[in-house]
Amino acid sequence: MRFGYAGATAVALSTVVAAVVVPATAQAAPAADVVAGRERVKVTVHGVPVHPESCRVDPDADGNTRSLPVEPSGSMVAHQVAPGPRRVVVWCPDGGIVHQQIVHVLPADPLADLADHAFRTAGSSDRVTDPTLR
Repeated sequence: MRFGYAGATAVALSTVVAAVVVPATAQAAPAADVVAGRERVKVTVHGVPVHPESCRVDPDADGNTRSLPVEPSGSMVAHQVAPGPRRVVVWCPDGGIVHQQIVHVLPADPLADLADHAFRTAGSSDRVTDPTLR
């Protein structure tokens, strides 16, 4: 079968369009962002094949093991995490372990937390010193 110039151009153009469109429609791989703060760990999941609240977080997988749910927003903050290096594990149904990371949790600082709370209340979240509170 022979294509004319217009037919060959159409075939080439459709191949280029398919090559450009297909990767854009592929889903992102499940991932998580983990941030340590003062006796807190903040986790945000994205790209998971299920609702984020189906996912679980263990903020201290090698010590005080807990299975905490992620909020429907995709984020959660685990409180009362012991200071020091902690292995954080995030897993989701049909996704297995989505993320593992060792983070360094800082000791509590009630005065800094009070100041951070005042900054957040005043709308100055850029001045908050604990990244888990941003």
